[in-house]
Amino acid sequence: MKFELCAGYEEWEWDGIVVPVLEGTLEGLQLPCEAELQAVRNQAVFSGKRGEVYRFTALRTGRIIQYFLLGLGKRATLETMLHSCAEVYRQCHNMRLSRVLTDLRSLETLTPALLKKSGEAMYLSGYHFDKYKSEPDPDGVQEAAFCCNAQEGYLQALNEAVICCKAACMARDLINEPPTVMTPEKLAEAAGEILAGTPVQVTVYGREQIRELGLTAFLEVGKGSIQEPKLIVMKYDGDPAHPERRLGLIGKGLTYDSGGYSLQSSEFMETMQHDMSGGAAVICALWAAQSKGLALNVTGIVAACENKLSATAYVPGDVIRSMSGRYIEVNNTDAEGRITLADAVTYAKQCCGVDRIIDIATLTDGIQTALGDERCGLFTNDHGLSAYVEKGAAAACERVWELPCDENLRRVLDSRVAHLKNSAMGSSVGGYATVGAMFVKEFAEDTPWVHLDIGGTAWSRKCEGIYTKGGIGFGTRMLYETMCEMEKR
Repeated sequence: MKFELCAGYEEWEWDGIVVPVLEGTLEGLQLPCEAELQAVRNQAVFSGKRGEVYRFTALRTGRIIQYFLLGLGKRATLETMLHSCAEVYRQCHNMRLSRVLTDLRSLETLTPALLKKSGEAMYLSGYHFDKYKSEPDPDGVQEAAFCCNAQEGYLQALNEAVICCKAACMARDLINEPPTVMTPEKLAEAAGEILAGTPVQVTVYGREQIRELGLTAFLEVGKGSIQEPKLIVMKYDGDPAHPERRLGLIGKGLTYDSGGYSLQSSEFMETMQHDMSGGAAVICALWAAQSKGLALNVTGIVAACENKLSATAYVPGDVIRSMSGRYIEVNNTDAEGRITLADAVTYAKQCCGVDRIIDIATLTDGIQTALGDERCGLFTNDHGLSAYVEKGAAAACERVWELPCDENLRRVLDSRVAHLKNSAMGSSVGGYATVGAMFVKEFAEDTPWVHLDIGGTAWSRKCEGIYTKGGIGFGTRMLYETMCEMEKR
């Protein structure tokens, strides 16, 4: 999709024209289609309330032009601009309007950040995954222009929107691949391809190398599958003047999760290809960071494997050794992601020189019970670090909510035979998202750490706004915006 900025426009050049309007400003709005606009005023069919959309048609020199008046309410916020614009742009895509212009000149409060959200809405609402269809989905908008009074930072904002959205859509592509295609090896190959020709150094370790490194708990999770586990390590040195400062980004990389011997229901297994959404977010956020040239040192880590059941799979009752030296009693083979994260966190600390860690994972179903499907859970041992994440989430309009690392719930992980159990199986205390986070926290120890549980936000069953059915790449833009905030220090 081609993006451009313009200061003015000829009406007949466009198939569709979108006009965001603040509530109460319709009288002062000036558009080329004054006669049609006056009819809208006279009939009082549009007032500019948030989410309100009114479409009408204008005929100019034999060309049909679709106008969309979009209400933003009393004030244009980032979330309003992103989600309201996306609903209109989705109509534009569905109507096969090839060239669409958004006229922002009436918004006196327009900022580069608001313009960026309009661009993101256009890009993300047009995503579709049709690789395996006999007939590809019809194309939507091909050229998008944004008309505004030129100010400093506007072009940069639009360029950043493209970077953010390319990253998110690459993550969506990875997640939406069937699990027979997106194996650990293929995910490693995809990371190499995405980051090829960039300053990011990608190193992939196979089973024997992982064993030599000592990530033994990670290997236990993947040993029931014929697919070889892969440890994907991506190193970006954007700030060589400060080598002592390095962020660790860790993404859960279960390319398929059957639950193992603690078998999941078929309802859940149908979409378990999305269990590597955290890994996809890390890979693609790193691509975005280097595209922007962020002055930040980052190491991304994805411990990729499959959790399947076979004669060689780990079973409930096993006691396994982690890279940290802690022994883990396995009482639920479906609580596997936290085991892989435990070794990945330890590896980041011991081998990569990170001084702070953010992990992102489809860790629990409990987080959806707590927060629904539009907000992810945030857990932390350092509110200085979590403040960056919260600012990044606000900039990306990807909602987070902090939940407690409750030491009173840590006791349910106490084990009779090992340092800790891997789940609260058999306990009735609840707080399962917190229990999962507390398990990972055990391995983060004193290193500043944030855990993002995207178990409820990684997959969508509806087409709405910027989201389409399937993997939505949640967290990709948040991680990118978080790194932008960190660069400012």
